[in-house]
Amino acid sequence: MDKTGALLREPYDWSDELGGLRPPTLLIYGDADNISPGEAARFYALLGGGLADPGWNGHLPPGPRLAILPGATHYAILDAEGLAPTVAAFTD
Repeated sequence: MDKTGALLREPYDWSDELGGLRPPTLLIYGDADNISPGEAARFYALLGGGLADPGWNGHLPPGPRLAILPGATHYAILDAEGLAPTVAAFTD
């Protein structure tokens, strides 16, 4: 437990790995996750997300997606209420 706690307290940066991903990518975090919403948005931007306006028709261009689920944590995200519909909408 102590080693895991020490590891979680160390800053980590996935920027290099994320920038290299090219398949359709859905990033899902909880708003009470161990990764802050700001860091989640930064990861999303590294994938090219949030850089194009959907226009008046509201259709998002193809590309990565970011979901931050309310009331969800890293430990219980599989039970989060919005998880299944978020994943289903992305995979359609």
